[in-house]
Formats: sequence, C-alpha cells, structure tokens
Amino acid sequence: MRDRRAVAVANAARGDLMDRVGSDRVWIGAAAREWCGLPEDRDPIAVVRPTNAEQVRIILKIARSRHLPVVARSGLPAVWPDELVDTIVLDVRGLNRPPAIDISRRVVTVGAGVPVHAIDRAARQARLCLRGVPSVRGDETVGALVGAGVSGEIGLGDGSLLSDVVSAHVVAGNGRELQVGHAALLTSMPWRSEGLPDPAGLLVGAAGRLAVLCELTLRLHPAPWVAWSVRSGKTDRDRVLKVMSAARLALSKRVVDTVLVEEGKRGRVVVRAATWRGEGDLEAVTALATKAFGRHRIKLDTWSSEDRRVRLGHEVGDWPEQAQARGATFELRCSWPDALKVLDVSDALLASDDSAGPKVKRSWAFGADYVTVRHRFRGGDSARHPLITGVRHLLDAGAVPVGLGGALRAIGRERMGPTSKVLLTGLSRAWDPDGVLGSPAGLV
Repeated sequence: MRDRRAVAVANAARGDLMDRVGSDRVWIGAAAREWCGLPEDRDPIAVVRPTNAEQVRIILKIARSRHLPVVARSGLPAVWPDELVDTIVLDVRGLNRPPAIDISRRVVTVGAGVPVHAIDRAARQARLCLRGVPSVRGDETVGALVGAGVSGEIGLGDGSLLSDVVSAHVVAGNGRELQVGHAALLTSMPWRSEGLPDPAGLLVGAAGRLAVLCELTLRLHPAPWVAWSVRSGKTDRDRVLKVMSAARLALSKRVVDTVLVEEGKRGRVVVRAATWRGEGDLEAVTALATKAFGRHRIKLDTWSSEDRRVRLGHEVGDWPEQAQARGATFELRCSWPDALKVLDVSDALLASDDSAGPKVKRSWAFGADYVTVRHRFRGGDSARHPLITGVRHLLDAGAVPVGLGGALRAIGRERMGPTSKVLLTGLSRAWDPDGVLGSPAGLV
C-alpha cells in the first residue's frame, strides 16, 4: 500500500499531464489498468499517448519534477505488465507521422509509432522496400523493433533492418531533443561516425532506457521479385537440422532471402526466393532453391509469386499468417556455428518443464550472418519457465537475448565487461541524470 505522499504525487502528476498534454491523450484508473493488462490492485500512474516530440519532452519534464519513472511502450497490454506499476507509461503509437519517402536518396522518414508493414507498403509504391520485415507481429511499430533490437525475419538473408537506420530524432531523459546519426550525410554507411562521437548505435536495443525514439530515417532498397513456397507438416528436431543445412546452402547462393521454420505437429517451413534481375529470372532462382533444399530432403515443389498489386504495396501479400494470440516472447540471436548448441540447450530447457506452466511454440529465422530463434509463450507465468530461469545456459551456448526485459536485465549486466558498464553509466548520466527512463544500475 502506497503512503499518502506517494498518492498525492501521483495525483498531481496526473493533473499536470492532463493540463499539458490533453485529457484526451491521458488514461488513468480502470482505463489505464486495462490498457496495461494489470489487475485491479495494481495501477500505473497514467498511460499517455503523445503525438509529437514536444509532448514527449513535456511528459519527461513532468516526470523529472515529480521524481517518477517513465516507461516507453508500443504494444499494450504489456507482455510483462508488472514493470508498469507506479510508472508513467508512454505509449509511442501516437508518434505516427506518415512515411515521407525520398526516392532520389532512397530513404524514408517516419514516426516511431507507425507499423513497419505500413512503411514497407508505402515504399513498395515507389518500387522500394525495407529489409528485415517481421513475419509474425504485423502490427509492431518501427520504433519498437529498433528500440528492442529486433531485426525482422522476412528478407533477413539480405540483411537486417537495424543496419539501415540512418538517423533518429530522440528526446533524452533530461528533456533535450537530439538528432543522432547521419541526418545530413545520407550517403554514408549507417552508424559510421567518421571519427566523430555518435551514440546512435547504442540506441538500437536500448528499449527506451536512454532516450525515447520519436522519428527515424531508414534506408530503402530496390524491391525484389519474389516467390513463396510453404510446406506444412510435422516439424521435429531432425527436420529443423535439415532445414538449417539447406538454408545455409541456399542463402550462400543468394537465391533465397527468407527461411522460416515453425516447430510442432502442425509446423511449417516457409521459403522465399528472391531476385533483382527481373520477373523472368524467378523461374531460375526457384529451381536453384528447390535443388538446394532437395539435397537435404526438403521438398519444395510449389512456388507462388506475388502479383503486381502486392509488389506495389496495395495488399499485404502471401506473407506468413499473423499471430493472433498475444503472449510473452523470448527471442535469441546466435551465430551459425553456435546454432546447434543453442538448439540443444533450448531443447533441454523445454524438456525440463514438467509443470503446468505455459506452452511454448518455437520458431526459427535464418539470415546470412546469424540465426534468430523465438520462443512464444501461451498463457501461464512465463517468468518462471525453465527458459527464463535457465537463461545462463543459453548465454553460455552463445545466444544473445533480444530486447532484455526486467527478468533478464540483471543477468545481462552481470556479463558485461567493466568498460561497457563505465560507457553506459556515463551516457546515462549525460542523457538521463535523474534516472527518469532508466537508472545506471538497470541500464542494460
């Protein structure tokens, strides 16, 4: 039970937020609990949905003056709702500036709260596209993907979405608006500092604990001609290993840019062949992809290409179905040499779960440089699952958790070197001296 002073401070902050941001953009009480997914006895201070960087700055100023924490979120109800108790929840989905595409420079500037699929569809009308589009979470915002360090699965074989971030407009915890990255030097490689200090790279994966992302400028690429092949059926360990080998071969030949595996009795293997030489080359690349997978006894015999309307962004297309049920997601990234060890450890942790805890569905995405594996929990207390409590074994096997949540942040910090701790602590003191977004002790 909070004391009277804490209640008075929270009520004063609610009043300030309604006066400065607008009552139509602030939710409190039962509405805020429903937004966050919290029970009746646990409350956030407020849920606020700003529309621009100036309102973000005002929210952080109010939080600083009242010594209250701010947590930026783009997906509510939250996967880990307990992290939102007694906080000001900043819902970045209101930062929805429409995509502005510069065709000559092949970049797009967009609000952090815009869904990534909407950006890709707008780019396709100029015959351009993003790299690394998510296949499962179609409503995920671009700010959430960059902030959590999620690279996407569709097109991963051609490169990660994260490597295409050119610049970012952010609001730091101290209330200052900053433009980081190469806003003016768009011909430079992403994150290349030219010898000048630039913290832009550290924002990727920081999950809003250094600054709130308001707008992003992303590099675009020529859209390929593609064809899909989907094979449904039982997907066990042996089949995953075969797909892994076939994917490595096909990706090395650059005839496919997407290989996805969903495990289970009703699992499936999804492959996308891609070419930039024209639609007439699709038949050749699909034949090469079929041959590469056939060498490992994975039969790909039916290919369907995207029609013209899809290629120009008027429809979503034959992408893998979107996940309907929300639940906690635990995603790992690992190198190709470590993929087998991560598979072994993940299998062991899943097999050790003999409780009535949440069921876990595992899926894989294969890229040219690394592999991502996602564990999606269905119901139950995922924080007590062996995958979470035994995460140290996965880290020892070479896995790196993506988007460290509260349950994993302390473990990640333990494994950081002293130089990294000093660097992040210094950056936090410069950008967020009052610990509004994240204290130095919990920065990871």
